[in-house]
Amino acid sequence: MSEVVEGKAWVKDFLEKRKIEFKFVEHESVKKPVDSARVRNVALKQIAKALVYMVDGKPLLAILPGDRQIDESKLLKVVDAKRIRFAEPAEVKQHTGCQVGLVPPLIPEIRKVVDRSLLENKEVSFNAGIATAGIIIDLNDLLRIFDHSSKADISSGKTMIGLECHVQLNTKSKLFCGCKTQEKEPNSACCPICLGHPGSKPVLNATALDYAMKVALALNCEINQEFFFSRKTYFYPDMSKNFQITQYEIPIGEKGHIILSNGKKVRITRVHLEEDPAALVHSEGMGSSNFCLVDYNRSGIPLVEIVTDPDMQTPEEARDFLDQLTTILSYLKVYSPTTGVLKADCNASVYGNNRVEVKNVSGKKGVEKALTFEIARQKHVLLEGKKIEMETRAFDEAKGTTRSTRSKETEADYGYIFEPDLTAFRLTKSEIEEMKNKLPELHGAKSKRFMEEFGLDQYNANVLSANFALGNIFEHVAKDIEPKIAANFLTRELMAVVNRSELDLDSLELDPEEISSMLSLRSSGKITEKVAKDAIIVYLTKGVKPTKFIESQGLVMDLGKGEIEKAVEKVMAENKAAVVDLKRGKQKSLNFLVGQVMRLTRAKANPKDVQNIILKKIKGE
Repeated sequence: MSEVVEGKAWVKDFLEKRKIEFKFVEHESVKKPVDSARVRNVALKQIAKALVYMVDGKPLLAILPGDRQIDESKLLKVVDAKRIRFAEPAEVKQHTGCQVGLVPPLIPEIRKVVDRSLLENKEVSFNAGIATAGIIIDLNDLLRIFDHSSKADISSGKTMIGLECHVQLNTKSKLFCGCKTQEKEPNSACCPICLGHPGSKPVLNATALDYAMKVALALNCEINQEFFFSRKTYFYPDMSKNFQITQYEIPIGEKGHIILSNGKKVRITRVHLEEDPAALVHSEGMGSSNFCLVDYNRSGIPLVEIVTDPDMQTPEEARDFLDQLTTILSYLKVYSPTTGVLKADCNASVYGNNRVEVKNVSGKKGVEKALTFEIARQKHVLLEGKKIEMETRAFDEAKGTTRSTRSKETEADYGYIFEPDLTAFRLTKSEIEEMKNKLPELHGAKSKRFMEEFGLDQYNANVLSANFALGNIFEHVAKDIEPKIAANFLTRELMAVVNRSELDLDSLELDPEEISSMLSLRSSGKITEKVAKDAIIVYLTKGVKPTKFIESQGLVMDLGKGEIEKAVEKVMAENKAAVVDLKRGKQKSLNFLVGQVMRLTRAKANPKDVQNIILKKIKGE
């Protein structure tokens, strides 16, 4: 450990002293294996990641490929210990001299267990002791310099996560009848069709079909020119006709994808339309109520279901997927986050074991929390030597835990049959092409355009394009204000208020002209940066327009230089000690004098003008 030098690429010196051949690669700051593989132009399986464990109180390095996860049940058997656990950050620092995420696999004097799957590589790569440089080395050369090492099977395939996202489309009427979708009085928006009365006949909502096509196209799906609806049979109070009309055999779209912020592609298996079941209301909570109420207003609400392949590996990736999806939906204007519902069924499996489904999880945070708990639970089950059962679980948001509800059904259990009351639907190539041409510029393309057209950096461009309303505000304001100034204010000051106050930007209905006028005052020096920040806070939280707020509070700095000069002379005459101190070079006195002038003028003077006039008078100009 004496050779470890924090903040430096000490691994380079370590290898050079031992006359080992290697490639040294400098790159952007990275810590995650997937990013390390990208910047060093190697395969993810070539990344040798080193995980620090405490084994009966002693440190151990578990070294495995970047595309696999540690299997603690296997590691426990290999090390023949009573107890193993991840090292705490302080322990990692104590035993390796490195920060978490920057531990290379060749730390000396620590026991090492190398996963056999890593041995399949000719070359491997790892960090050079810092986040901005990496090493690429022949595997045999690396193994030669390992001390206290052994080889064993200690990894398994990665955690696999797939999502089934149910998005309520913001149509005015239900999917197969004319009942309204936004009635609040329970059971006030029902009819024989959405209640499934004998003899009632469903009719497909054309707007819902258009919306579903838009979603499928925006998700890069192939559109099926012919499709039909099926009956999914199950017996439960939330569907009075004992079946749900959905699409099973042929969806509207399939074989699409979404690109995550880390560049990873998540495949979309299918996009299809279906009706929402009724809402079950447990007045005392699901586990405590003695009865259940049913609100059939929700029965028949149009949903578009987006099903992914199990391409995600962490709860963070699942949340990122939902971020990307909701951004796309906001651009398409097919979903309202204020009146609509977005829920996800989260499917997770660890180390190639049985899949578990956590049903009906609401919101991005909920999905991330549910998956975090469920993955940890499954790993704990395996660590105890038990089997993971294929089952359906529910997420308790208050407790942050999942609980078993029933064994997992198979598709055969639902007895899908063709919906006889609806005909097959056919789309022409020209209809599909026409819908494709109606799609708006989506956030990925808009971000790229913002960088090219306005010279924005990637961060600002991504934040601005991530919200349809924010992007529109920026383009309007940038006509009058220097684009980079406008972008910085919107992404930092405005979005800080939105995030801190947990506001929904789409529902605020902000006036771009107001923001532009306020920033014009700021650019011309007529208001301070603080005033601009205060004005946007009041605008977003109380609805008071910035220009009205600034005018009513008398915050415009509109004093002429002559008036400012008189105020400066008065303050300097009344504060001679501060003037003497300033002449002796004490800068604090300058700030004091400026503050006194601002107080005297009731903040009507520009602080920079005040400062310049004071300094000129001190110099005798």
